[in-house]
Amino acid sequence: MPAVNKKLQTRANQVCKCFEVSQDLILRGVDYFIDSCERGLETDDDPTALMMIPTYVTSIPTGHEQGVLLAVDLGGTNFRVVSVTLKGDHTFSLVQAKSPIPLDMMSGTSAMLFQWMSEKIDKFLKTHHSDSLKEGNNFKMGFTFSFPVKQKSLNSGTLTRWTKGFDVSDCVGKDVVALLQEHLDALKVPVTVGALANDTVGTLLARSYTGANKEGETIIGCIFGTGTNGAYAEDVSKIKKLPEDVRKHLKEAGVTQMVINTEWGSFDNQMKILPNTKWDQVVDKNSSNPGVHIFEKRVSGLYMGETLRVVLFDLWKEGLLFKDYATEEALPHRLTTPFNLDTEAMSLFEIDDSTGLKASELKLQQMLRLPTTTEERLVIQQLTRAIAHRSAYLAAIPISALLMKVGAFDGHHVEVDVGADGSVVEFYPGYRTMMRDAVSLTQLGPKGERRLHINISKDGSSVGAALCALSEE
Repeated sequence: MPAVNKKLQTRANQVCKCFEVSQDLILRGVDYFIDSCERGLETDDDPTALMMIPTYVTSIPTGHEQGVLLAVDLGGTNFRVVSVTLKGDHTFSLVQAKSPIPLDMMSGTSAMLFQWMSEKIDKFLKTHHSDSLKEGNNFKMGFTFSFPVKQKSLNSGTLTRWTKGFDVSDCVGKDVVALLQEHLDALKVPVTVGALANDTVGTLLARSYTGANKEGETIIGCIFGTGTNGAYAEDVSKIKKLPEDVRKHLKEAGVTQMVINTEWGSFDNQMKILPNTKWDQVVDKNSSNPGVHIFEKRVSGLYMGETLRVVLFDLWKEGLLFKDYATEEALPHRLTTPFNLDTEAMSLFEIDDSTGLKASELKLQQMLRLPTTTEERLVIQQLTRAIAHRSAYLAAIPISALLMKVGAFDGHHVEVDVGADGSVVEFYPGYRTMMRDAVSLTQLGPKGERRLHINISKDGSSVGAALCALSEE
């Protein structure tokens, strides 16, 4: 394979160095994350703190729960309707229908979005549960809503802001459960929305159900996919911002823990710790929510590919790549259009060992209509690896911080389980290994890393939402 010319290689090395994550940054990041958690548990009035949203989920599954329940999941790119059969032996079966969310629904009105969702639920029931419909059964449903909400009970939650490219402005400040129920009722769909669950909460509950302490107690549910977030169970006594009447009620009921949705995608929006390269600044500017979700923009799948695209475009402007294109107008428009290079393509670039990186050549042609030389593809692979490595190393910060915060490794011979879902953590080559490497550099050290198990919690958001609905009974 030919060598890369010295000028281009020198510049590529400089760019990659900008994406390096030092051990010092990781250590400071863990300390600051814990501090941000503590402040977020005290009050909602500190803009520098994590949101630390109380979910009103107060029980973790044992694996013995049984029943047939519905769940819907409004996530990053798809809307899923699922019926879950919990078998009571840590296993479940499910039937699902997945629909890509039309772009006009992501930026239209709340009536458009929730009407569309209700129609999909109605169609699912008629297709898969026609007998139950004929018998007049009413279905209980959990609603996984993967966006920041302020919950006041298990089955109500007010949207605080959109993420992941959504911008349905008239929905902000409204109860999303009430909106969905209203449109279901209007269509006469016999469904009661019994619980609202964030996808990370669902992942925590689903992994707790299936894991059954095989590799230690499940402490964290997390998502590393289109977006990133995490949830864990916190002592009620430490959730100082809970209303006094709620705290009193929980105490009288003997409830000692509540699941917290950290909303860690917003960690360090002020960038006291996180890196902020000039390419990160362009990615932020091109996003639908500039200035917020700064951690997510350095870690999640929605932004990794965009970061690579921005870097490649910058190297073209420096006259180092794609030299056949003299003007920006001449460049393939997909290279100059934000969010046209996805993380799935980076997965291929990461491990491409074909002669002349031919597989990458085909992918770049297909995705961006961009012809490349072998030399350019070698640099693209190098940049891909640097951006993915940074993502995985930063991803270790919240996981390590929460494990430290709850004292997960207190005592001897303790094994700890983390349930993870999302395309990046599941499919990106070597991502979990890189995360573990970074965990060993934190205050937990190599010993903590060895006792940590990060397991994929498949279908976590859907099954977890169903478990939320079950717990409400």
